[in-house]
Amino acid sequence: MNLKWVFYDWHGWNRSLFETLNNGLPEAARPLAYLGSAVGSYWTAPFMLAALLFWARHSQVTQTSLQVRIVGQAQRFALACLLALVVTSLLKWGLDLPRPATVIGNGVRVLTLVEPSRGFPSGHSVYIALVVGALWPLVARRTLAALVVALCWVGYSRIAMGAHFPADVLAGWLVGAACVIAAALARTPNVWAPMLDFGGSRATNRRR
Repeated sequence: MNLKWVFYDWHGWNRSLFETLNNGLPEAARPLAYLGSAVGSYWTAPFMLAALLFWARHSQVTQTSLQVRIVGQAQRFALACLLALVVTSLLKWGLDLPRPATVIGNGVRVLTLVEPSRGFPSGHSVYIALVVGALWPLVARRTLAALVVALCWVGYSRIAMGAHFPADVLAGWLVGAACVIAAALARTPNVWAPMLDFGGSRATNRRR
């Protein structure tokens, strides 16, 4: 049995689904594809981390428990990013699976500059899964749907831009989720919370 044909090619459905999604992108929707790829870039990780810490630092004094949770998620997000970077790099270089344009040729609409190989898994999909995993326990229930939309949007953008097959995107989501779970199970001490002095200095200043 050819394991790649079963688990990656999906008996041909991986390529067929890619061609349908890639060719089905309307010209007017190109900016959305570019924006989705930008949202899923690892370069936004420092901004994501800074946003979480800013959120924690400027929450209400009465929400100290929430502040500690946010900082804890920020720490887990940083750890998950490091884990994901290692795992994704090992998979990309170890498996060295080709990109769609390498396999299909001129039938692919490519909207971004991509290398011909190391397409599995999608790094953008890994990263957006890390972001969703970090925010999921913190946001209101009505906001969870927006996180799911963001996850799908980034994944679709990588297919629409000709950078990845659907299997690459799915694998990216799974790798990201696994790294989020691993970071949560690590149970690292929440060392950042005391450094931000939640509530203490502001409450003292108010009493004065």
